[in-house]
Amino acid sequence: MSKQYLGVFAFLSLCSSILAQEHANNIYVNDKGDVYVKADAPIYFFISPENQPSQKVLIPSNDKAANPMYFDGDGKHFLVYESKGEKVRFLIWADGLGPKSSLRVEKGLLFKHNNRVYVESKATFTVSAIDSKSGVKQSFIAIDNKPFAPFNSNIDIERTGEYTIKIYSTDNVGNVGDTATYKIVAAPDITFKIDNIYFETASSRITGNSTDNLKEMVEILKNHPELFVEIKAHADSRGSSDYNLELSQRRAQSVVNYLTSKGIQYYRLKAKGYGYTQPVNECVKGVKCPDSKHRENRRVEFRFYLPKK
Repeated sequence: MSKQYLGVFAFLSLCSSILAQEHANNIYVNDKGDVYVKADAPIYFFISPENQPSQKVLIPSNDKAANPMYFDGDGKHFLVYESKGEKVRFLIWADGLGPKSSLRVEKGLLFKHNNRVYVESKATFTVSAIDSKSGVKQSFIAIDNKPFAPFNSNIDIERTGEYTIKIYSTDNVGNVGDTATYKIVAAPDITFKIDNIYFETASSRITGNSTDNLKEMVEILKNHPELFVEIKAHADSRGSSDYNLELSQRRAQSVVNYLTSKGIQYYRLKAKGYGYTQPVNECVKGVKCPDSKHRENRRVEFRFYLPKK
């Protein structure tokens, strides 16, 4: 390298494209001049004459660890050199974490519990993302089984039913955040099934493992005291219709009793047994099915609603 370059180069002038990289999205300089690089991405350094910054020359080195350089780990890194007896330090942020994305209901929210969201039949959603380092570049969204697409405007739900919404975001150096999955239930009245609520055979006694799943119901009802709920118990098609109707009613009442024992007011709860009158598959009376199919019909559902004024 000529003395001309050695004498007048601006060492690592990070805010004026002296720092370059193998992939264009692995480096980002914000409007404050802060420099961010993607952690563990190959970063190349150049020098240039002070009065000709576009004439960049790759810094030569026989050391394989010198160029490209890798900034391992998320956080601050400093480059230090001496100029006329003084040490000059340059700060580079290594960004190794993608943005955190969340779904926000702009219109029509009934209530939310963890990543399960209950909305009116017409609702509007938007995506919110936070990145603590280089900042959010783009968010992506997928509804049900459709492919991901860039999120550029609010999402409107125009029909009742259940939806699955998945979202993720990228930052300005190419990190991809974790995908967040939401279950959306859009309906005037909300009915859903909690998995793994079991009863002893031919009994209304709730088994021990099922109470863990019922804790979610207790939490929802305590967090939303304005809600009422109908507990709907269903049986499979085996046995007489009268027996199954009576058994499912007792099972629904057992769930009500459990909820009241945890502090939920009795007047907010309603028990209703449906026997095998509302199957969710083809296993109706007279159809031979494996027990796995019958188990789908032996279910407990919860219909949330607001009392009529």
